[in-house]
Amino acid sequence: MLGLVTGMLTLFLMQAPGLPDAQQMKTRALANWKKSELALENYSCTVREQDDELNSSGAIKHHRSTEVEQFYVNGVEIDRTLSRNGVPLTGSAARREQERVDKEVKKYTDAKQVQKEEAAEEKQVSLFLQAVRFDNGKRERRGGRSIIMYDLSGDPQFHPTNIEGRFAQALTGQIWLDEETGTPVEMQVHTDRDVKIGAGLLANVHKGFRFHFVQQHEPDGAWILKSLDGTGDARAALFFHPRFRFRQDLNGCHLFSVSTKETTANP
Repeated sequence: MLGLVTGMLTLFLMQAPGLPDAQQMKTRALANWKKSELALENYSCTVREQDDELNSSGAIKHHRSTEVEQFYVNGVEIDRTLSRNGVPLTGSAARREQERVDKEVKKYTDAKQVQKEEAAEEKQVSLFLQAVRFDNGKRERRGGRSIIMYDLSGDPQFHPTNIEGRFAQALTGQIWLDEETGTPVEMQVHTDRDVKIGAGLLANVHKGFRFHFVQQHEPDGAWILKSLDGTGDARAALFFHPRFRFRQDLNGCHLFSVSTKETTANP
């Protein structure tokens, strides 16, 4: 019996594909990043956002909630506020918000503005991938797809020159990537040290700031942010020292086909 089990295990290991190395996954993620954003063109989603400012004991000092509609114009996300603190926008507030959204839509129908936004976003994605390293890859299955989980940490060989790079290099935790596309499926990280802006005089994001997000895969290939939450402690200027937490949850999406048919995609 032991020989049979050993033989079956050996056969399985021989047939199981090896893990792609971390650099392959980073390259795959960057190559598919824009494609995944363009896939969202046919979606309009409703998102609930909550932000809390906390006191030193963790009790809520101020609470704010909003509901927004998210849609994409040429791959650029546009947000339209629907309600604040449970109260729908009406009258002049709703008109001002619609005027703002109309300006955004008009702006990103201009190819030059889209290219400018794409370049900035691609730079941020590339910077993040350079600032971190992926170790100890493990393959798992989610929703019928092959997912690779890595331990994530700052790359000591990376030399950041801005706050985004310093923040990314201070992260540690885990990241789950879709093996086929390199798309982040989930990330759960925290900062392992303070991140200072202006030598700490302008702002300071303290050690232990954490955030967690989960994305879901749609049948047409789009990846939609299902949830995002975080909490932390930061100081701005010399006097403001809040603790805060935030959360975003997908409430539902409408998928519009080229034939203008509409269906609902549940989270």
